[in-house]
Amino acid sequence: MEHGFFEQLLAIMSVSLIVTIALRRFGLPNIISYLLTGVAIGPSVLGWIPHPETFSFLAEFGVVFLLFSLGLEFSLPKLFSMRGAVFGLGSIQVGFCTLVFGGAVWLWGTSLPAAVVIAGALALSSTAIVTSELATKGQLHFRHGQLSIGVLLFQDLIAVLFLILVPVLAGNANTSLYSALAWALVKGIALLAGLLAAGLWLLPPLYKEVARTRSDEIFVLSTLVIVMLSAWTTELFGLSMALGGFIIGMMLGESPFRHQINNDIRGFKDILLGLFFVTIGMSIQIEVLLHYWPRIILFTFVLIAIKVLLVGIMVRLIGHSKKTAIQTGLNLAQAGEFGLALLALGVMHQLLPSDQASFIILVAVSSMALSPLLIRRSEALSRRLNRKKKPANAPDKAMPPLHLPLENHVLIGGLGRVGTTIARLLEEKGIDYIALDSNIDVVTRARAEDKNIVYGDSSRLHMLEACHIDTARMAILTFNSIADAKKTVERIRKAGYTLPIIVRSSEHGDFDELVSLGANYVIPEMLEASLVISSQMFALLDIPEDEIQQTLAAERKRVVSKRATTAKTD
Repeated sequence: MEHGFFEQLLAIMSVSLIVTIALRRFGLPNIISYLLTGVAIGPSVLGWIPHPETFSFLAEFGVVFLLFSLGLEFSLPKLFSMRGAVFGLGSIQVGFCTLVFGGAVWLWGTSLPAAVVIAGALALSSTAIVTSELATKGQLHFRHGQLSIGVLLFQDLIAVLFLILVPVLAGNANTSLYSALAWALVKGIALLAGLLAAGLWLLPPLYKEVARTRSDEIFVLSTLVIVMLSAWTTELFGLSMALGGFIIGMMLGESPFRHQINNDIRGFKDILLGLFFVTIGMSIQIEVLLHYWPRIILFTFVLIAIKVLLVGIMVRLIGHSKKTAIQTGLNLAQAGEFGLALLALGVMHQLLPSDQASFIILVAVSSMALSPLLIRRSEALSRRLNRKKKPANAPDKAMPPLHLPLENHVLIGGLGRVGTTIARLLEEKGIDYIALDSNIDVVTRARAEDKNIVYGDSSRLHMLEACHIDTARMAILTFNSIADAKKTVERIRKAGYTLPIIVRSSEHGDFDELVSLGANYVIPEMLEASLVISSQMFALLDIPEDEIQQTLAAERKRVVSKRATTAKTD
């Protein structure tokens, strides 16, 4: 029985919720839950969603937002520094994998055009799965993470070439291959130039004006419009919508707004990405699976093994450690979403029969379903496969994002007069810090003075986590708003973070509540002012300077110690 769009969407969300909660008890990643949901409610089993393509366009925006958030992590200077991984390792990986898979399929008896389509599909990996899992593990900036991302970016670019190649191989194109590729190159350069210009000259002043409104709704709406506009523009040029999202995200990667932007789109990205994986699960044909399941299992493990081996050898040959090579290979061992699109296009142009394509799609989807488990276990698997023993907790050297320390830093909430003084003193002592402020004028001025500050709401947990609160030495909250300070302290403690928290308080009456919420030290704003006045008073009363300093030091110690003791007993 067919249902309306709303009923079908409700079914997807409800079943996804139930399956996700159930499988989380077994420690399985959400991606597998979404894939199983798609299989269950798709046309092959329950048939609640008879036409999965209804949701394909909406689901594709999950990948667009994922690539946009990835672009925020990889700014243009960082991408340029990764050119070896993108164009060097990326081209070698795609070339060798296409050659190996294409040769094997052709020797199996498939036609040459079909072999090219199948090889191209299997050579590509899943940007959505790999980036999602690496982000969850916090390993986007590890060596194997950056190598994997570099290869995936090249794959996203080369996928456009494969998609152009299909109608040419089928003889359905009105132009030659060289003309089609040349035209695609011209469009790509024009698009890149346009998006780079927008990112450099239009977006910074736009976001400054949006930030001055102090409206969360306007900030989120402007981000959604920018992402969707860039995706629409790239599709208009005949390129991947996800590529447009990545480019515009990359242009915002150096801006002080990137953490706030990433936090704001997180919900949209996660829900739409879940819908994307549900639609992939719907493409699985249960009849083919039941009939050929032994072969599908065999070919899935062969695909994974070959890609791990080939990628691992390439990473070793360019000078990386064996551990990095194994982890990078495991990251890229699956087939990808662009590969599924390529196979569907091949069937549409009659380059390969639908039953053969269904078999390859099942192998591809099976490898994608196993991939989250492989990526999550890559650290342990690489240690087992690596003869050279290393401590269990020794990760590859991390490549920290530009300007942001990853550990042993101080978080400063608010960079007004008090926060600026604290930042200056930390700089003099050579101690790393990250400051957060939601006033765009403060952020702009501080960035011009080379302060390490990002734009964002310090009371939002995702913003604090983006600034690595888990590895910070302490948090110092200097807000003018005591309500923001209370909210921030409460959220830090509810999330389980135990780092010391120092809070500036304008009123003595706020002390008890702040301490009960989890603040370690609550410093009254007027404490130092009253001590300076007392110092001048004692001097006029002819009290010796040494005695004045001892008295003031004792009073300061009494106030701070009282607060520290109370905080610990609470």
